[in-house]
Amino acid sequence: MQDNIALLGLVRIDGLGPLRIARLVEGFGSASAVWHADRRELIAAGVPAHLITELHRQRAHSDPRNEYERLWNAGIQVVTTADPHYPGLLTHIPGAPTIVFVRGSLSGLQRPTVSIVGTRAPTPYGAEVTRQFAGELAAKGFTIVSGLALGIDTIAHQESLSAGGATVAVLPSGVDLIYPERNRTLANAILAQAHSALVSEFYPGTRASPPLFPARNRLISGLSSAVIVVEAGTTSGALITVKAALDQGRDVMAVPGSIYSPKSAGCNALLTQGAVPVRNADDVATYLGFGTVPAPDEDPFLAHLQTVTHIDELCRLTNRSSADLLGDLLMRELRGEVRDEGHGYYVRVRTRP
Repeated sequence: MQDNIALLGLVRIDGLGPLRIARLVEGFGSASAVWHADRRELIAAGVPAHLITELHRQRAHSDPRNEYERLWNAGIQVVTTADPHYPGLLTHIPGAPTIVFVRGSLSGLQRPTVSIVGTRAPTPYGAEVTRQFAGELAAKGFTIVSGLALGIDTIAHQESLSAGGATVAVLPSGVDLIYPERNRTLANAILAQAHSALVSEFYPGTRASPPLFPARNRLISGLSSAVIVVEAGTTSGALITVKAALDQGRDVMAVPGSIYSPKSAGCNALLTQGAVPVRNADDVATYLGFGTVPAPDEDPFLAHLQTVTHIDELCRLTNRSSADLLGDLLMRELRGEVRDEGHGYYVRVRTRP
């Protein structure tokens, strides 16, 4: 706890980036030792004079312990590199953030994770492909990571939720300032879903601005085993995520598109450069070594609804709460998979071949 609090103070010092903080912590033995070091010790460690002055100013005028408690009371977790809950995939990326700020639960990152990214203005093809990939991968047990942006990101998060899966949204702002504002309802839905979270490396209160987007994209790929680009033009921001993924040693996958569609030009170019071509969720799962995604007829949830079944029995069979199941049942009813028979009873809807 002491190191978490000290790191919260250190990240407020302009110019003291994650690499320098990591070196200082290693040299001094702990973040607390760095925070309390005197000028002579810091000079000996090679810290520039202006950063020493700023550190002492922060130490004199701020109280990281009170700030830590304030954030905790606001529902914001401070997860540092000294914390056992720090995302494992992040620890190995260049310049891993000293702190990630979290609302919700990071437990979804203990599952296989993939990010789905693409254009903010998808074609019907891109939107449908995103629904298919995100929904089926989430049903398989993958956590879907994306950036809460409009378009492909939004659809990926929504379909993950609809499938009852986990999703993590990485923000280009503080986790207390939802960006874009139009996705506030979606952000709240993510917070209400088990094992899902809003994440940012930017201090709460930070407003989104263009210089922060590349850092956000680097965190999207850093939290993922693979990046899937569904639909993107040659100047799409999704390609920044791809570059970060390559720097981090992550797999890059791309969905082929029409050679006549500018929205697929970026994906098609990635394929010529060695990206893994993927046509469906099974391709993704198999390439990553997790087998195949169950076909719709093999959906284990629907298997419990072969006959009219009461929600209490579904709770027992699935080991889920009724509140959790009701949202899942509603989404499946809207998709035409199940029918509400009334009085808590549901049945699977059989589609004709």
